[in-house]
Amino acid sequence: VAVMAILSVVAYALAVLVQARFAPDVGIRCTFSLQVARVFPEYLRDLGDGVVPDLRGATIRQVGPHEVTDWPTLVRSLRELQRFAHDSEVPSVVERGSEVWVRIELEHQGGPRFATWCLLGHPPLEPTLPALLWLVLQIGLLAIGAIVYWQRPREPFAGPFFAMTVVAVGAYLGGYHWWQIVTQPLLMVPFVLTAVLLPAVALHFYLSFPRPKTWLQQHRLWTLWIVYLVPVVTALGLILGYFWVRSLFRAGASSDEVQRALAWYRQAVYAAFGVAAIWFIAGVAALVHGYVWATDLIERRQARWMLWALLGSVIPIAYSLVLAVTDPLSFVGGAAEWPMFLASASVTGGFTVAISRYRWLRLDQLIGSSLSYFLISFLAVLVYYVLVFTAMLIVGSRVIAGPSLGQALWVSVTALVMLGLLDLIRSRINRSMEQYYRRDKTQLDRSLHQLSEAIEHLIEPPVLARHLVNASAELLGANRAAIYLAENEPGLFRLAGWLGNEPALAELASGCPLVDELSRRTIVTLAVNRDNVTEQLELLGGEVAVALVHERRLLGFLLFGPKANGAYQAEEYNLLAAWAPIGGLALQSAAARRAIESLNREVQLKVEKISEQQERIMALQRQLVLQAERGTSAARSGVAADLPVEVVGSSAVVGQLVDLVRKVAASPSAVLIRGESGTGKELIARAIHECSPRAGKPFVKVHCAALSPTLLESELFGHVKGAFTGASGNKVGRFELAHGGTLFLDEIGDISLDIQVKLLRVLQEKVIERVGSSESVRVDVRIVAATHQNLERLIQQERFREDLYYRLNVITIAVPPLRERREDIPELVHYFLRQIAVETHRPVVDIDDEAMSALRQFDWPGNIRQLRNVIERAVVVADGGIVT
Repeated sequence: VAVMAILSVVAYALAVLVQARFAPDVGIRCTFSLQVARVFPEYLRDLGDGVVPDLRGATIRQVGPHEVTDWPTLVRSLRELQRFAHDSEVPSVVERGSEVWVRIELEHQGGPRFATWCLLGHPPLEPTLPALLWLVLQIGLLAIGAIVYWQRPREPFAGPFFAMTVVAVGAYLGGYHWWQIVTQPLLMVPFVLTAVLLPAVALHFYLSFPRPKTWLQQHRLWTLWIVYLVPVVTALGLILGYFWVRSLFRAGASSDEVQRALAWYRQAVYAAFGVAAIWFIAGVAALVHGYVWATDLIERRQARWMLWALLGSVIPIAYSLVLAVTDPLSFVGGAAEWPMFLASASVTGGFTVAISRYRWLRLDQLIGSSLSYFLISFLAVLVYYVLVFTAMLIVGSRVIAGPSLGQALWVSVTALVMLGLLDLIRSRINRSMEQYYRRDKTQLDRSLHQLSEAIEHLIEPPVLARHLVNASAELLGANRAAIYLAENEPGLFRLAGWLGNEPALAELASGCPLVDELSRRTIVTLAVNRDNVTEQLELLGGEVAVALVHERRLLGFLLFGPKANGAYQAEEYNLLAAWAPIGGLALQSAAARRAIESLNREVQLKVEKISEQQERIMALQRQLVLQAERGTSAARSGVAADLPVEVVGSSAVVGQLVDLVRKVAASPSAVLIRGESGTGKELIARAIHECSPRAGKPFVKVHCAALSPTLLESELFGHVKGAFTGASGNKVGRFELAHGGTLFLDEIGDISLDIQVKLLRVLQEKVIERVGSSESVRVDVRIVAATHQNLERLIQQERFREDLYYRLNVITIAVPPLRERREDIPELVHYFLRQIAVETHRPVVDIDDEAMSALRQFDWPGNIRQLRNVIERAVVVADGGIVT
C-alpha cells in the first residue's frame, strides 16, 4: 500500500508539473470569468508608442481568431492557439522568427474594445517556484512518513501521518496549478479528492498523536464517520459539479447557462473552504488537547512544535481566505501564492524541527543515525534556503523595484555560500583554539593514530620502530629519541632508528647496566646520585629510557633526550608507562607477522615444487600412454592411429585444436592455418593430411617465402624445356606431384599478385599450365595454406587478392602461441629432451626444477621452435644427465 501510494502521488506530481510547464500561455490570469486578474509584462508587446496597456480588470473578448463568451471558451481558445501559428490566413496569430504573437481584444467596463499582442509560450517560472520549493520539502516528509508506516504499520498515528503526507502533495500541487489542469479530468479529480480530504486526514492524525484521544478509542467508528463523511460528500459534489459544467460546455449550452453553472461551482468551492477551515480549527484543538494532557516530556515538546507550526500558518491561510472573498481578482492574480507557501512551509518546518530535536516518531530506531542526520540536515538546509529566497523575493521587492527571479536566486545562493564559508572559518578557528589549549590531547590523539595505523598494517619491525620513535618523540616534545630492538642473537639489542643525533653506541648486550635495569622496571631516568645506569644513559644522550616488554620479555627500549620546553613531568612518566605495553604489543605483532610471512613463503615454494613435479609426472605418463596406444594400434592394424602426427600437449586449447583437426580432415575444403611463427602450423597441416581420406597420397609442401616469383611459379606449376634461360628439360610442378593428395602452401601471404591470379585459377578450375606451355593439365589437389601475417590488412594495402582470400579461408584453424599454453611446456620439454638426446647421443634424461620454472616463466616469442632450439643447446652443453 505504501509503495503504491508513493508511486501514484509521485506520478501525479510529475504529470501536474509537466502539464503546468508545457501548457500554452499568454501571460494573462483569470478564473471562472473573463476578467483579467494578473498580467506578466514580459508577455506583452509594445504597440509602438512606448506604453504597455493596463489590462488588469479588463474583460477578454477575443483571443486570436476565437470570440470568447465565457471562461471555458477562453481556456479552450488558449489551448488551440498553437495550431494557427503557421497559418498565414489567420492574421491574429503571427509568427516572428522563433516567437509566436497572439492578438487579444479586451474592453474595460463601459469602454470601447482595444487590442494588444501577447507572446504565446509556456507559463512563467516565477509563479511555479513556490510549488517546486515546497514539493522538495514535502518529499522529505513523505519519505519519513513512508519509513515509519513501513516499519510500524500498527502504530495508531503511522497510517494517518503517512496518508497526510501523501494527500498534501496532490492537494498543494493541484491547487497551485488548478487553472492549468482544469481541462484534464485525470488530473482534476485527484486534486479535488486530495484537497478536500487533506483537512480530514490531518484531523485524524491530530486525534491519534501523541496518544489516541479517549473518544477516538471509545467511539472509533463514529468518530471516523464524522471526520471523513462531510469531506467525502463535499469532494463528490465538487467532482460531479466539475463534470456538469464540462458537459454543459461540450453540449454547446448558452453563455448564460455556463456562467450560472460557474457561479454555482464557485460557491461550492467556497463551501469546501469553509469545511476545511472548520476541520483545521478542530485539528488545532486536538493538538492543544494532546499538548496539555501529554505525560511524556518529549511528546509534549513534539506537540508544542507542531502546534506553533499550525498557529504560524493561521495568519497566511486567513489572509488567503479573506482575499478570495473580498478581492477575487487579486486572489486569482497570485496574491495568495506566497502566503499559502508560507503556511505550508511553516507546517513543514515545524515537523522538521520536531524530528531533528526530539526524535519524533523515534526515527532513530527505524533508520541509521547517519541517514537520519542526512535527512534532517537536508530538510533544514532546504527550509533555510526557502526562507532566504522568500525574503529576497518578497521583502526585497519593497527595497528595490521588484527583484527578478534571477536576482532573487543569485542573492539567496550567495547568502548560502557566504554562510557556508563563515561556518567553515568558525570550525577552523575552533579547531585551532582546541589545538592550542589542548595541545597534549591533540598530540596524544595523533600519536595513537599513527601507532594504530602502523599496527593495522602490521609493517616490518624496523619500519614500526621508526614509527614508534617519531610518534613518541612528538608526544613528549623531545628533541632526540632512539629505539633499540632485540636481535635473534640472545641478549643483543641493536639500534633500529633515531631522531636527532645518532647515539654513541649502535649495539648493547645484556649484562650492561642499562639493559639489566630495564629488565627489572619500565622507566629509567637520570638520577641525582650517579651510578653505572645513569652514566650509560647519559652516554647515549638520553634522559629517559622506556622498556618495551611483552609477556615479561624485553623486546627493546626507547631513549628520549631533553625536552625543548623544560623537564619531564610526572604525568608524562605516567603516559610513558601506559605507552610502553602498547609499543611492546606492536613489536610482537610485527615480529609474528614476519615469522608467519617467512613460513608462508617456504610453504608456497614447496607447494610450487610439488605442483611442478606432479605436472612432470603427468606429462611423462601421458607420453608413455600415447606411445603405448600407438604401438598397440600399429601392431594390431598396421595403419596410423586416430591422429598419426604427434601433437604434444594436454591443455584445453590443444585438446580443442586436435578435435578441430579431426573434424576438418574428413572434408575436401581448403584450410587456412593461422598463427605466429614457430607454433607448429606445418605439423597441423600434416595431421590434417594424415587423418584425411587422401592419407595414402602425397603430402607436398612449398615454402612460398623462400622462392622468388619466377622460381615459385615454376615450382608450383612446372615448366617445359626452353621455357626460360636454364630450363634444360621438362619439370613436373608441385601441383602435379600432389595429385590426389594434399599441397601445403606455407607463408601464403608472401606470394606475388601474379602468382595469386594463377593460383586462383587453379583453385577454381582444377587445371594448371606449365610455364612455357599452353597445354592444360587437370589436377586433384586439396589446398592447405598457412600464414603468420594479417591477410585482412594485406587486402586493404592491395597486396593480397580478396577473391583468393575467400577461396583459401573456407576453414580457419588458429594455432595458439606457446605463451597461451604454458601448462604444456613441461610435456614439450621432456619430449624434446628424449628426442634430442637420441639424435645427439647424449645421456641427458631430465631437467631440474629451477630450469623448468625459468622455462615456464619465459614468454617465448619464437614459440615451440625457439623452445626446441633452447632444449637442443641445453642438451649439447649439459655436463651430466640433468639440464640445470
